[in-house]
Amino acid sequence: MVRRFISSVMITLSVACTAAPKPADTAADEQAIREIVTAWNGYLASQNDSAITAIYASDAVIMPPNAPAVRGEAGIRQFWASLWPIKAELGITPTGVMVHGDVAIEEGTWTLHIPGPDAPVNDNGKYIVVWHRQSDGWKAIRDIYNSDNVPAAPAK
Repeated sequence: MVRRFISSVMITLSVACTAAPKPADTAADEQAIREIVTAWNGYLASQNDSAITAIYASDAVIMPPNAPAVRGEAGIRQFWASLWPIKAELGITPTGVMVHGDVAIEEGTWTLHIPGPDAPVNDNGKYIVVWHRQSDGWKAIRDIYNSDNVPAAPAK
């Protein structure tokens, strides 16, 4: 009886070990997303809203603070292009990328500088981008961020 039980357990373990899926190469996926973010910073510096828009899926959503959500390619292009006339300097730094199959979550920090004749704007904060693996690579599908700084007091 004991022998039969041990044999059953050994067979079950053997089948379970051979049937278990191989772990995905999440390090390669994480590196691919980090490379996209590096390119994204370059596109910001060169004011290339077309290249930035291509980072997003066609149905992506950006969720800026204190503003309506920005949806789709046209809205996303306009959102990023609005930074160029004000000479905004934005940098994003990923602090972590967690890959779960075809979905990844990137978190990080950002800094923003907008020069101004009277009062330049300097801000910084954190963000999360949700990525989805598509046929043409990783695409951002959700992008949300907020400031680490206290909002300015309303004018009296």
